Amino acid sequence: MTNKTLDHLLISITVLLDICFVATAIVVAYWVRFESGWTPEVLALHKGGTPPLADYFRLIPLMVIIWLTTLKSLKLYQPESNATFLAFWTLCKAAGISLIATLAALFFIYHHDAYSRWVMLLATGFSLVWLFLGRLVIHRFRQSIHAQGVGVNRLAIVGNYDACVEKFINVLTAKADSGYEVVGIVSDPTDTNNPHLQFLGKSQDVLELVQKHRLDTLFIVSPTVPKDTILQILHACEGVPVQINVLPELSEFIRDSRNTITFFDGLPVLQLRETPMQGGHGIVKRLIDILLSASALIVLSPLTLIIVIAIRLTSPGKAIFCQERVGRGGKPFRIYKFRSMRADAEEKVGHVWAKSDDPRQTPLGKFLRRWSLDELPQFFNVLKGDMSLVGPRPEMSGLIDGFSESIPHYLARQRVKSGMTGWAQINGLRGNTSLEDRISYDRYYIENWSLALDIKIILKTLWAIKKG
Repeated sequence: MTNKTLDHLLISITVLLDICFVATAIVVAYWVRFESGWTPEVLALHKGGTPPLADYFRLIPLMVIIWLTTLKSLKLYQPESNATFLAFWTLCKAAGISLIATLAALFFIYHHDAYSRWVMLLATGFSLVWLFLGRLVIHRFRQSIHAQGVGVNRLAIVGNYDACVEKFINVLTAKADSGYEVVGIVSDPTDTNNPHLQFLGKSQDVLELVQKHRLDTLFIVSPTVPKDTILQILHACEGVPVQINVLPELSEFIRDSRNTITFFDGLPVLQLRETPMQGGHGIVKRLIDILLSASALIVLSPLTLIIVIAIRLTSPGKAIFCQERVGRGGKPFRIYKFRSMRADAEEKVGHVWAKSDDPRQTPLGKFLRRWSLDELPQFFNVLKGDMSLVGPRPEMSGLIDGFSESIPHYLARQRVKSGMTGWAQINGLRGNTSLEDRISYDRYYIENWSLALDIKIILKTLWAIKKG
């Protein structure tokens, strides 16, 4: 789990806790005001008796929306603003804004109903205290997680050690809970200005260094690294999920609208490439994969059993075909498919693409491939986490080296998990089709990924299967 993913997960938990705290605060405030006996009778709002609690339940959605909107507008859903006592003052401002907005909403929306202003005031006070305590607990939890090495972003500096690097290192090390671990520096071994950082290796070996030291982020010191070297690093790391940032003086790269500038305590950093499908949306994507793949395996289990029996009855050999494929970050895994060819189909030809009229197909296999039924066991791969429902199709390991040398940006597709279906497939690039075109579509999917795009691809895939 990367630092960014951990931040998004904890922020999601914070939002859920905020909803629970605000809702509970209304109920507790009602009890204190009307049922505890702690408030003087002279403050009673309803001379005819205690108002029903159900009336105040109606206010919970309204107050939750007001609180969440206010907290977000005051940037209280950012990791660095969750636990400091300065955040308490910001929460006080959020409480004041929320109280005024709630009273105004009651006047315009529920003006026919009489609600106790004391309940609103008490609910705001309880919410303020509980929201701050919740953030404090989550902050302490985040620190303990980082202390155990979980969710820590391992980074390396690329370039010679100079004042810019020293300032950057000081910014990171000044915060014990920054979530970043500086592993070392990738530079010329003759650099004598580096008194602190471990020398990891040369820039031409950056891919091996990323894999060896399990690096999540590279920070390139642009004044000391030539442009050609930066481009070489981008190309070398194309197939691994590593984030690449640049410490400034790279105006020639700012023209690309996909590059963004972020800040570390006021120190500007140019981000050339971000690791895709991370953070909160990445977690949601994984949850969707688990939910839909598990549901598919349960619903389609009778069909799966029928196919297994039919394969065993019509041709000798196992019903499930396993083959090594390459997934995210170049990691190999075993993909599962219903066997659609003879059991000895790869003995003489090795790893080659199957053709639509491949003579190695069995009659039943041809039918299974026609309706994509041979792909059903890959729901197990999705459930295990080897694959996703949507992503670039995984390639056979024996073909990777040749393709990566002959096709530009081929390894870019390995920055994300492989998928059962993808943007290229729903656009007609399935099976033995132009690999260059497929890479172009895969890169488009990676750079423009969203949950909405995933849903669109899944729906179009189902429609394409229906049409055969």
